[in-house]
Amino acid sequence: MNIKEIPNFRNMYILLQILFFGGILLFMLIMGWDIWLSFKSQELFMAEKGIAHWSFSVTLSDTTSRSVLIPFKLFQPIDPDRFNAKSAFLVTEFTHIILTFLTYIYCIMQIRNIIGSIMKGNSPFIQENVDRLKRLGVAVILYSLLAKLILNVLCWLLVNHIFSIDLSGISITGIIIGMLIFVISEVFKYGGYLQEEHDTTI
Repeated sequence: MNIKEIPNFRNMYILLQILFFGGILLFMLIMGWDIWLSFKSQELFMAEKGIAHWSFSVTLSDTTSRSVLIPFKLFQPIDPDRFNAKSAFLVTEFTHIILTFLTYIYCIMQIRNIIGSIMKGNSPFIQENVDRLKRLGVAVILYSLLAKLILNVLCWLLVNHIFSIDLSGISITGIIIGMLIFVISEVFKYGGYLQEEHDTTI
């Protein structure tokens, strides 16, 4: 049976296409929304200190507002008068949206390309799929290692000017997942080797 005729496999590919293009569309919409917010008056932006988080918000109307939370370990609990609330909101929001969505879109693209390659009749164990899995693992590990650190550094450079690096923002779970993906890529690589041995034997 042709792989394209297997309903679950075909549905998986369609779902990945929806997630990929839907992610791109949502990213563009949110970025457009945030760029529009960046033109709002500075007086509409507020910073409120909670128990363990900052809440940076912008007032949209008398009854609605948009806010983002950031823990104290990424942004020091200093006097709100010592930094610009608008800068804090925009740096936090843009950094989070850009890093999260670009990683998500890139990872979905790698998985979609693997499934797409198989849909074309290729073996799952070709070198291209091994490379895609490795790129997927690298993306997950880099995001887990650097996402919070990048936000930490940008807050230091662009907002509060207080040097503070907190390594607790590193996601150990994400790193483990990335390493497991590398292991799977090695399994695919070995599968390709076995298939090549089988083909040459025949």
